[in-house]
Amino acid sequence: MRAPGWQAFLRKEFREILHTWRLWVMPGILLFLGLSTPILTKLTPQIIKATANKTPGLVLHFPPPVARDAYLQFVGNLEQLVIIALVIVTSAAIASERRSGTAVLVLTKPLSRTGFVMVKALSQLVLLGAATLLGTLVCLGVTVAIFRSTADTGHLLAAVGAWFVFAAMMTLLTLFLSATLEGQAPAGGAGIAVWAAFLVVAAFPLIRDHSPAGLTTASDAILRGQHTALLWPIVSSLALAGLSLAGAVWTFARKEL
Repeated sequence: MRAPGWQAFLRKEFREILHTWRLWVMPGILLFLGLSTPILTKLTPQIIKATANKTPGLVLHFPPPVARDAYLQFVGNLEQLVIIALVIVTSAAIASERRSGTAVLVLTKPLSRTGFVMVKALSQLVLLGAATLLGTLVCLGVTVAIFRSTADTGHLLAAVGAWFVFAAMMTLLTLFLSATLEGQAPAGGAGIAVWAAFLVVAAFPLIRDHSPAGLTTASDAILRGQHTALLWPIVSSLALAGLSLAGAVWTFARKEL
């Protein structure tokens, strides 16, 4: 992979992120969640009580919300809404380039097929990392400002770190599906199906504690101060991520454009 080719393509990828809808999906969603989750956590009991007061005889008691409640809501959104958005965005990474014919044009430049896939992987991971950092810092700042507490800050960072490993693995797995399947919709559907399968098998402790499925529940457990297996879920996630990237390179090298 010659430097001029992949560097130019990487710049093109980052320009697309900054000037197209991709900027408003991952960063936009995470920024919105970081801002809104602490506020909603603080206001939800009051909203429910105000609604309940309209029903005679109905009395509801809620413990006052704390910073951990905001963090739990934020991580819960990461584990569901953000993963779905991530799969949808990544499923277009290679499939849409092939479908539109852009891949053919790019590969006439000094850029190999391996370089093409590697740049796609790098740009998607950088986007994920930057968006996650932005959303987490905003959530942390707003939560501290609202609840006047720095409690559970370390737990939040650890929980987001565990989620990020799983999200990065899903990024590369979806990239492999995008290189393998014909079109964004099949790749996105397959990616969501794989994610749903991880959620299902997470109900079985033996599988959960030795596979990436363990990371689908790890963040919540970390924030609640519960013991959770991390070593094998992280190791297996990294292994699957590496295999997915290698599979994407191998498959794309043999695809007819």
